[in-house]
Amino acid sequence: MEIDRKKLSSYSVILAILVVLIHTDNTYSYSSLGGDSALCSFVNGLEWLISQNIASIAVPSFFMISGILFYRDFTLDKYPKKLKSRFFSLIIPFLLWNLFRFLFFYGLGKIGFTERFFGAPRLLFTRENFFEGLFFYKFNLGFWFMYQLILFTILAPLIRALVKNKWVGLLVISGLIALYSSDILGEFFIVTMKKRLILLDCLTYYMIGAYIGTHFFDFVNKKTKATKIMAVVGIIAGQFLRFAFFKTSFLLFYILFLIISSFSLWYLYDIFNIKALPACLCSITFFIYAGHGTILELLQVAGNLLLGDTAIAALITYLLFPVITLGILVGISLLLKKFAPPVWKLLNGAR
Repeated sequence: MEIDRKKLSSYSVILAILVVLIHTDNTYSYSSLGGDSALCSFVNGLEWLISQNIASIAVPSFFMISGILFYRDFTLDKYPKKLKSRFFSLIIPFLLWNLFRFLFFYGLGKIGFTERFFGAPRLLFTRENFFEGLFFYKFNLGFWFMYQLILFTILAPLIRALVKNKWVGLLVISGLIALYSSDILGEFFIVTMKKRLILLDCLTYYMIGAYIGTHFFDFVNKKTKATKIMAVVGIIAGQFLRFAFFKTSFLLFYILFLIISSFSLWYLYDIFNIKALPACLCSITFFIYAGHGTILELLQVAGNLLLGDTAIAALITYLLFPVITLGILVGISLLLKKFAPPVWKLLNGAR
């Protein structure tokens, strides 16, 4: 059984836009937002609600849907074929975009832009910088997500063994949630992040998707009154859990908020009966994810230079920059599709 591809395409665009909104958060770069005026409170509250609350479910949702799609029909016999397809959809674009970011910052450093506008020292072309930049996303930090997916793909036989049995899989996932929420492995978690190893929270969300794809894939395509009610209840429950985490800092509340809200968003889509989003967006979901960071960084520098450090400037840039970024990415994608199809195919992961 296949997943609803039109729904998946539009849903992926929504998640990609949410990721853009996460990185549009500019409260850290405007000292004026530290004031106690009504405007400062409004801007801080708006950005918290969108970027740190609503949009925070985007990445866990991407991990879950990736796990669902990979394991919906996965067997060990299909592993070589899966590896081959992921080589073109994950590894090739991972290396190309990392190379682009390395050369981008190296070039800016040569003309003094990194120190003047980005507050970063000039990037030197050393063997260590090039190696870490190309293979460990040192200058393309947003690609930690891709790196985790590559690791999970390599470990597919092990993940399959852990989720193959319903009860064993449920026990493993419960154990992961318990370990992550209790912070027993807090120091180990920090070490794995620094060493570019598997991240426990990402593994948890991905394995939930793998578990659903293995045992409950039929439920993914359900569009009933019950799933719509569940979606609404889930969104409300998620917000209660988010508030509980805000008040208590108990990590389990935040994890449950992300899991429940991610499921609910998938089914909430059906309530609004959203028609398929424009093809110019649905066909460039990965391109949005891969390219938005660079454009947002350049826009933020321009915004700071032209508008200054004021609360109104923070609000204007927060509202406009996502729209401008998407417009630029759509324009670049159309140009690449028309004049450099092979390049487009590589950059977009053969999608």
